[in-house]
Amino acid sequence: MNLLSGQIEEIYIVDGTAMGRVRIGGAFLRVPLTFLIEAQVGDTVLIDSGVAISRVGSNPIVDELGI
Repeated sequence: MNLLSGQIEEIYIVDGTAMGRVRIGGAFLRVPLTFLIEAQVGDTVLIDSGVAISRVGSNPIVDELGI
């Protein structure tokens, strides 16, 4: 299991699927937002195997470490 967290920078539609451009550290990853129908730009999401699976609240420790 590979878990990452990142912030949604952009949301767009590809072939009827909501996709997000997510900033993880200094890199960007394109991930399906299929499970997160209420996701918005600026939300922090948890990503497993390349798919956003959950929104996460703001955590000062995570924000401080940049993970």
